[in-house]
Amino acid sequence: LRFGTPLLVQDVESYDPILNPVLNREVRRTGGRTLITLGDQDIDLSPTFIIFLSTRDPSVDFAPDICSRVTFVNFTVTHSSLQSQCLNAVLKAERPDVDNKRSDLLKMQGEFQLRLRHLEKDLLQALNAAEGNLLDDDKIITNLETLKKEAGEVAKKVEETDAIMTEVDNVSQQYVPLSQACSGIYFTLDALNQVHFLYQYSLQFLLSIFNFVLTQNENLKGVSDSKTRLDIITKDLFQVTYNRVGRGMLHSDQITFAVLLARIYLKGKASAGVTFESEFSVFLHGQDSASLLTSKNLPDIKGLTVEQRAALSRLQSQLPAFRNIVSAIGNEQHFNAWLETVSPETEVPILWELPAAQATPVGTAIYSLLLIQALRPDRLLACAHMLVFAVFGQGFMDATRSNLDLGPLVEQEIKANVPVLLCATPGFDPSGRVEDLAADLKKTLTGIAIGSAEGFSQAEKAINAAVKQGKWVMLKNVHLAPSWLVQLEKKLHSFQPHPNFRLFLTMEINPRLPVNLLRSGRVFVFEPPPGIKASLLRTFASLSPTRMSRAPAERSRLYFLLAWFNAVVQERLRYAPLGWTKCYEFNESDLKSAYDTIDTWVDSASKGRSNLPPNQIPWSAIRQLMSQCIYGGRVDNDFDQTLLDTFLSRLFTDHSFDHDFVLVSDLDGQAGKNILIPEGTSREEIVAWTKKLPSVQTPSWLGLPNNAEKVLLTNMGKLMCLTVLFFCLTSS
Repeated sequence: LRFGTPLLVQDVESYDPILNPVLNREVRRTGGRTLITLGDQDIDLSPTFIIFLSTRDPSVDFAPDICSRVTFVNFTVTHSSLQSQCLNAVLKAERPDVDNKRSDLLKMQGEFQLRLRHLEKDLLQALNAAEGNLLDDDKIITNLETLKKEAGEVAKKVEETDAIMTEVDNVSQQYVPLSQACSGIYFTLDALNQVHFLYQYSLQFLLSIFNFVLTQNENLKGVSDSKTRLDIITKDLFQVTYNRVGRGMLHSDQITFAVLLARIYLKGKASAGVTFESEFSVFLHGQDSASLLTSKNLPDIKGLTVEQRAALSRLQSQLPAFRNIVSAIGNEQHFNAWLETVSPETEVPILWELPAAQATPVGTAIYSLLLIQALRPDRLLACAHMLVFAVFGQGFMDATRSNLDLGPLVEQEIKANVPVLLCATPGFDPSGRVEDLAADLKKTLTGIAIGSAEGFSQAEKAINAAVKQGKWVMLKNVHLAPSWLVQLEKKLHSFQPHPNFRLFLTMEINPRLPVNLLRSGRVFVFEPPPGIKASLLRTFASLSPTRMSRAPAERSRLYFLLAWFNAVVQERLRYAPLGWTKCYEFNESDLKSAYDTIDTWVDSASKGRSNLPPNQIPWSAIRQLMSQCIYGGRVDNDFDQTLLDTFLSRLFTDHSFDHDFVLVSDLDGQAGKNILIPEGTSREEIVAWTKKLPSVQTPSWLGLPNNAEKVLLTNMGKLMCLTVLFFCLTSS
């Protein structure tokens, strides 16, 4: 303030009110001095003083009073600037000769333009200094001739450089689709946070992928042809992007992201004269037109519902390739049989007429997708996978399907200044993976649980030491301290760590996680597999054998009943609004509270005895507490409450101790085939029984009709279309 030195204040998302007098220019003049009050001090204010406030958090919202007192400068990258940046990078890596020539020409053109400006200025000065008649002044005439000659030479050189620049631009033009794809990918990544708060990606994240594909790509070794190299770079850009982003996505969002990438890739191929934009538009608008069509103008096709006929009519009217679809269906002998198959997407009949340019595997996949969307929307997701495979190849999504191998990623891909964020759904702990990895690689790992003041101080000491010594640190359950994570991210940003240092953060998926931490780190998402079997295995993995073996012996049977009830309640959430009318937030804390409730009432009733007759178990109290407090406390709908009470009254009863107590009747529609309650009561026996359950559990296990799976898949397909459509509208 006093000496007029420019001041840069960083990370101003936490605005300090002490800056108010400075921003308000609350100055006063006393005896020729300009003073400003800062805190409890009066300080001289230099007229040259200027303050810059910066933040790296793009999500921060400043209050209107601050906005009115500062000038905002947005350094966010634009489509064109990123495209230019990527073009420069690929030319420098692939065609350094062209890049050097381009740089030299741009420099020369700048110098020539500057020389012309100087010549114009010299001419004006000469004319201004002239005295008398200009035509009689030989000095002026000589100067004019000299200037004209020099200007002609410069103009000639400019024309020559323009011709060479045109040649350079022709070479550069080959790489423009790649730079456009890179720009499109980044802005898709940038908007993914609107799908889920966890998806936050920085520009540096994309540039690191682009640099890896250009300079460390194993697939480019031994390839010299520029066109072949360009094809490899383009395909690998999409592959590496999907691999790195997909590992940090929920399973349900991975296919949506893959379809978005496929659309960006196909738009880049539009320059070759093959485009599928109109087909994509029809696909994304899905059912928009179907509900508007009346029964009068629908094609009369036997065996199809009104919705299916309306969807076919929409295809027929909007895409020329489907103009003869009704007659094509009539000529297809096995059409109705195909429509009823389990996986119709694998053998879609050709009911369209494509021009030669579009009659490719990709074209076939897109038109198959449109037909499946119209006739079997429950198989839309499976067909979308086939489109992705047609565009990128069969192994495109393998990285997110196989078990995650952290070893190569942590050692080779992730740098020391990038924290590893292991995000999991409640009840799933990924810290064991890090401990196993550290043991395999013989790394020193310090693990600290976050949540207490002592934990914070231990974490800071461990990080400060490991940064210098190149050791590993794992902080567990960091979602419990989101405000502390903000300070941790700032500290990590200022570090220059040892190359072997790694920081692992395990957390539950939580919307309060700092945006900057998500953007600066590498996120890995761990989801438990769906299904009753997987839910039971998770539940019993968290229960100690000691707790289950406590007297009375009937306790373990009650634990199993609760585990089954919890699995049914949780799994029905996947089928909302069929399973429940809305997605209630049932979680692990409900299960723990229910276990504690059972313990309390069983201990009270048994009074230390080793056995408790089933008819003396306080069933009514257990059912009532679960119905009205633990699980029922989250339910706000009478129908759902009745449903919850029905499950409780059916499971928590004396008959559950009968050896023929039925958990699932008429398994998969087979009369008389039931799943009975396990006879064993120890933890080991129950886990062994659970592992023998079928791997695939149909909705009938949950008390739902088996076609509920179709409804679920149909809704998921619609959600994918809406998400992709949202991105397309945003980008346009």
